[in-house]
Amino acid sequence: MVVGKIIRQLKQLACQSACLGFQVTCLGLIVACLAPVASAQQAKGDIKVYIPRKQETPPGPPLSPSDAIKKMTVPDGFRVELVAAEPDLLNPVAMAFDERGRIWVTESFEYPRHEPGPGRDRVKILEDTNRDGRVDSVKIFAEGLNIPSGIAVGYGGVWVANSPDILFMQDTDGDDKADKTTVVATGFGRLDTHELPNSLTWGPDGYLYGFNGVFNPSKVPTAKGTLQFTCAMFRIDPRTKEFTLFCEGTSNPWGIAFDPQGSAFVSACVIDHLWHLTETGYYHRQGGPYPPHTWKIDSIVKHKHQMAAYCGLGYMDTAAYPEEYRDVLVMGNLHGSCINVDKLQRQGSTYFATGRPDLLSAHDVWFMPVVQKIGPDGCLYILDWYDRYHCYQDASADPEGVDRGHGRLYRLVHGQRPPARVLGKDSNAELVKALGDANVMVREQATRLLGERNCDGVVNQLESLVKAAETPFKHRMHAIQALVSGRALTLETALSWCDHNDAAVRAWAVRAAAQLYPTSKPLADKVTLMAADKAPDVLLQVAIATGKLQHIDRLPVWVNVLAHSGDDSLIPHIVWQNLHAELPAKSEQLLALVEKVDLEKASGLAELLIKVAEKN
Repeated sequence: MVVGKIIRQLKQLACQSACLGFQVTCLGLIVACLAPVASAQQAKGDIKVYIPRKQETPPGPPLSPSDAIKKMTVPDGFRVELVAAEPDLLNPVAMAFDERGRIWVTESFEYPRHEPGPGRDRVKILEDTNRDGRVDSVKIFAEGLNIPSGIAVGYGGVWVANSPDILFMQDTDGDDKADKTTVVATGFGRLDTHELPNSLTWGPDGYLYGFNGVFNPSKVPTAKGTLQFTCAMFRIDPRTKEFTLFCEGTSNPWGIAFDPQGSAFVSACVIDHLWHLTETGYYHRQGGPYPPHTWKIDSIVKHKHQMAAYCGLGYMDTAAYPEEYRDVLVMGNLHGSCINVDKLQRQGSTYFATGRPDLLSAHDVWFMPVVQKIGPDGCLYILDWYDRYHCYQDASADPEGVDRGHGRLYRLVHGQRPPARVLGKDSNAELVKALGDANVMVREQATRLLGERNCDGVVNQLESLVKAAETPFKHRMHAIQALVSGRALTLETALSWCDHNDAAVRAWAVRAAAQLYPTSKPLADKVTLMAADKAPDVLLQVAIATGKLQHIDRLPVWVNVLAHSGDDSLIPHIVWQNLHAELPAKSEQLLALVEKVDLEKASGLAELLIKVAEKN
């Protein structure tokens, strides 16, 4: 029978209509009328009951937002509030906050379409103008898109992942509508539309980061040649629009978060769910070949949550929540219909994470938490795609069955919801103070805004914060990141940081200076000496920087790093990834250097020698 097809067509019409509220109401009435017919047909065996993958029973009808909230369970003292829902929000994919507190979302009705080209998808601006906690203003910023899978706001425009392109969209006349669009990068694939470029996120160095999935081959032309890759973290310089790869590996990660020190983390599907990513690294991948001589890096977890389908990742660091819910990572579990929690702990130059009890359980298979972000009020915002189909297999087998009439945005509140902190009108001096805010979102946004403004007038103030012993750690880290983002870090200052008593500052000095001043001979000399630093974080950045600096004798530095890194699990992999291109031509020189090292105290170097032998 055609009952199911009629319902799907009506839903599609509803999502396209400008009179959406009326259409959804009508749709509900029509579905209610047709439901008995469908039930009768099902009883006769005319309709096959379809159970989506990873679900044990038919998903049943969708719940209203209020009923969905009633079914959710959260820890004591927490409650879930509705911020926006259909018809204002439909098929939401990605989300970002701007400095005015507005929420930017992308919506997709084209999913799971594989063909590139114009579509029906759009970017919306949601705003709570009367500050009652609910969105009351909805504007369409851009239309004609095709599965816009990532969004970020900054540097004078809106950055949108719209495969095959990364777009930079601008509103030049102030009417909240895009009237100028530039293609920043192109060549992303659409083979698997669950693995499109996604998770556009501002990094601590002022670059825009994103990710691409393992079964989505891409070829992105750059000024230095075409980059061919599948699963990789990329970054874009917002000033020059230069596109580069930061690292490669994992699966189809969908969610990037940075901790206060500036370390990057991603959540991934099918394989292990949490990864610490560092520049030049190559990580375990779900499928496909590795480049020759890859020594892959593994995840930072040994535990698993309910089922291996994750979407979104947020770093929880906010005074709006009790202490036990701070400095943890949260991620959406699609098959589990919940929000998982992992707690990080340092392990040499990398991290290890352990599981915590879930932060939220929806008890509703339609719940699909695709984004989790701390908002301007310090609360966690959860974007819910809300669909019966979680997997690409279901969506590809029955694209008309993909729900296109729902979407929700929730807020998780503990006690009294704090007032929102918006920074758009703050002076640079006020932004410097905001770098020490208890809300991670405020700190990160202040960092980005100071970067955009080139730290004008506050460079000395920021340098003083880094230097002062009494500056709290997180405030100091974001002061460094603001200077780096604003390209206001001088070589002289960076060299002075190399002698700072805080290892995190020394690590940032090497990380940033190697990126900004790769031709500096004094920097190369300083980094050479720092290969004997006692801090794993510093040694990791020295290993990476050595591959960038022009006036440095690389082999001795890398061997020295390994001689001082003991049994660190990450550093040998990073050294090898940077070193192996120089082998076997320099194998004899390498072995001569290694003879001077006590391998019993440098197990990482001993492991690396096995890789050297394999390549020779």
